[in-house]
Formats: sequence, structure tokens, C-alpha cells
Amino acid sequence: MSHSEDNRRILKNTLALYFRQIITMAVSLYTSRIVLQTLGVADYGINNVVSGLVLMLSFLTSSLEGTTQRFLSVELGKNDFIKLRQIFTNSLSLHIIFILLTVILAETIGLWFLQTKLVIPPERAYAAFWVYQFSIISFSINVFFAPFNGAIRTHEKFDFYAKMSIFDSVFKLVTVYFLIVLSYDKLMALAFMWLCIGIMGKIIVYIYCHVNFKECRIKLSWSKECVRHLLGYNAYTVIGAISYIIRFQGLNIVLNLYYGPIMNAAQGIANTVYRAISSFSDNAAIATQPQIIMSYVKGDKQRLWSLITKSSQLSFYLLLIIALPFILEIDTALYIWLGNYPEYAPIFAQLFLLEALQRILGHPISFANTAVGKLGAVTINSIVCRLLILLCAVFVGIYKLSPIYIYIVGLVLQGVYFLTLIVIVLKMQLGFSIRKYCTDVIVPILKTSLITVSLPVVLHYFFSKSIVHSCLVGIFTLIWSTVIVFYVGLNKEEKQMLLNKLSTFIRKMVFFK
Repeated sequence: MSHSEDNRRILKNTLALYFRQIITMAVSLYTSRIVLQTLGVADYGINNVVSGLVLMLSFLTSSLEGTTQRFLSVELGKNDFIKLRQIFTNSLSLHIIFILLTVILAETIGLWFLQTKLVIPPERAYAAFWVYQFSIISFSINVFFAPFNGAIRTHEKFDFYAKMSIFDSVFKLVTVYFLIVLSYDKLMALAFMWLCIGIMGKIIVYIYCHVNFKECRIKLSWSKECVRHLLGYNAYTVIGAISYIIRFQGLNIVLNLYYGPIMNAAQGIANTVYRAISSFSDNAAIATQPQIIMSYVKGDKQRLWSLITKSSQLSFYLLLIIALPFILEIDTALYIWLGNYPEYAPIFAQLFLLEALQRILGHPISFANTAVGKLGAVTINSIVCRLLILLCAVFVGIYKLSPIYIYIVGLVLQGVYFLTLIVIVLKMQLGFSIRKYCTDVIVPILKTSLITVSLPVVLHYFFSKSIVHSCLVGIFTLIWSTVIVFYVGLNKEEKQMLLNKLSTFIRKMVFFK
């Protein structure tokens, strides 16, 4: 298959994930609002805290899924079906062991914590118990099917991946309306119905994989060499995921100790804005991951370079288009969404989004590091930067400085991490030129960003005097950013490919063809 066809597939997958994110985010926000109104504040809180005891392990599911995808992509690039099948079946065996260990911990330590430590009204203890059990079952099913999701991403069937996400979101919204007419315990009914939706979705995923991918058959096998490679690689991804959780949860604790719960609320609001907006550009990067890995396996360094540089630019531009209106008009956005909000929420959100613009540039390079398989140096680099942010937070808290300094340091350390990532992966592991990376990626991004930002900043400071004016500036910024990125940030081939594919993609997504 030609590189031109590969590029068109990447664009199609990016648009599919982009469209999926718009739909799922809109439906999820509306669903959350209806669930809160239907359950009430108390039961809504119980549902979140109880299911959270199990779902906090979801980062392990992501790392396991990523490990499976990496090794499947490697063998797919080699066209080695026997090895491909072996990777899948051994990965499935490891997932079952992980499920058994998780269930044992959940039904002993987790259940003890639920019944003795969590603050739950006595009359809701029975409902909380069943919500917890349904969450364990749901988590176990998700872990079991993680290799199937990895296979879907490996074969770049992101259009199906997007449709299943939309299916899940829409059916959850439908079940919420059933709660209004149900006379049974609404909290237990919601947990059970969402479990059933999850099971239905996984059945569809299994049928799809069984029909389309020959390696995806439920059969357990155990090869010591294969398992050793899977576990050895996965150890670094798990350590990195744990350090990520420690950074954010640790920061929450530090803010609570030195500044109180109001600062936690400010960070929580900012983090919600950050996740909602950055997820759009993350999709563009994810769509290139399988081809980055396969290009490395095939030894096609020219293709690998093209994927890294073009993906970095596209991901950054997509995030810039969406993030810039919020960076400039964050006060109005928060007011429209929440009404009243904590004092530091706007500045935290702005700093989070600036950090996201730095972080997104590192995604394609991280995928290349995944292909190489030498994760040690990059993992240590990320752990050091995250721990330094925590140490800075403690220092700022002890001396009663403004908490803004914590996130400014975080922004600086994210830049340090990105620079070291370039040196470790591009220069040391792949032998690419750092100067050429700056010429092909950094310089075009800086040029496009300066042109994009200039006029909206002027309009913001001169015209954002009311909510109406602020909204108009935000809308203009969105349109202006799109136009500048299209005409300045993209080359002729990319412009033509985007115009050709956009109409085709929308038609296919609407009619699910």
C-alpha cells in the first residue's frame, strides 16, 4: 500500500476520532446533568465514590491495552501471523490473571474499605454494595476485552472504534430516561443498566474482531518468552502511569493541606476543561501510532520521519484552534458553564491548556519510543519531572506563595521533558537531526502560532468588555484560527487531501457506511 493511501487513512481515522469526541463529550455532559437531577446529590456522590474505588485502576487497563497494541503492531509490520496470534493469546492469558488478582483485592481490601471507611448513609449501604459489585464486573469485562481494543487500534479501524464510543454514550443517555419512570432503586438500576450496555458493546466488539481479525480468537496460551517480553515492556508503562497518578493525586493532597478544598475545586474545574479540550488533538496523534510503529519495524526511516513531523504539526494545530478561544475568554466560558467558580480556576485552566500545547508535540515522539521499545530513559525522565512538580508544590505551600507558581513550574518542566524527549528518542535512539526537527516542526508551528494569536489577542484586550462581546471574540478566534492554520500551516497536498476527505467522511459517518 502506498504512503498516499496510508496518509488518507490517517486523515480518515483522525476525522472519525474527532467526530466521535464531539458527540461523546456533548452527550456525556448532558447525561451527567440528567443523572445528577434524577439521582440527587447524595446518590450521585455515592455512585462516583463507590465506582471510583474500582475505576481508579483503569490506568492499568490502558497500559495493558497499549502494550498489546505495540507488540501486535510490530508483528503486523513483519507480516508474521503466527507471532501475531501468539502475542494476542498470551496477552489474553495475562489479562485473565490480572482480573483474578484485581477481583481478590476488590472483594477483600476494597470491600472492607467500602464498608468501614467510606462515609455512606446506613440506609444506602445496600445500594452502595451492589453498585460496587457491578463496577467490579464492568471493570473485569473491560480488562478482558483490552486486547481486542488493542487489535482494533493496531489494524487502524478507528471508524469502528469511534462508532462504538458513540453507541456507548447514546445508550447511556437513553437508560437515564428510564430512571425517571422506574419505581425500583434508581442508583442500583443505573449501575445495572450501564453494566448491561457495557456487555452489549463488548459482544459487538468480539463479533467484529472475530470476523475481521484472524488472530482474535478466545484461546489461552502461555509462552515464557512471549510473556517475559510483554511483562518487561509493560513494567515501564505501568511505572509511568503510576507516576502520572501520583503527580496529580499528590498535587491534590498538597493543595488541600496548604490551601484548603476551594483550591482543589479550582484545580478540578481547570482539569475538566483541560481534558475536554486536549482530547480532540490527542485523537489526531493516536491515529498515527500504528503506522509509526510499523514504519520503524520495516526500517522505513523516511516514512517514520514524515509521520512524526506531520503528526506533531497536525495535533498542535488542532489543539491551538480549539484551545485559543478558551485561553483568551476563559472567564466568560466558566461563567456560562458554572455561573460562580473558584478564584484561581481561570488562570489554572489557562496554564493547563498552555501545558497541553507543549505536551501534544511529544506524543508522536513517544510513539516512536514505543516502537523502539527502550522505555527506561524516557520513563525516568518523566518520573523526575513529575516529582519535581510535587516538590515545588510543597515548597510553595510551606512559604505560602501563590499556587500559580506551581503550575508555572509545571509548564517549564513540561518544556524540559519535551526537550529531553527529543534528544533521547530522535537523536540517540533514531539518529535523526534535532536541527532538522526544529526546521520542519518548531519553526512552522511558531510562524503559524504568531499569526494566529496576534489579532485575537488585540481584539480580546480592546473588545472583551461584556459577555456578548467576549463570546463574539471567542467565535471570531475559532474561525480566524481555522483559516490561518489551513492557509499558513498546511501545504498544498494536505489542503487538497483534507477537502477531499472531509465531505466523504461526514457522509460515511452519518449513514454508518
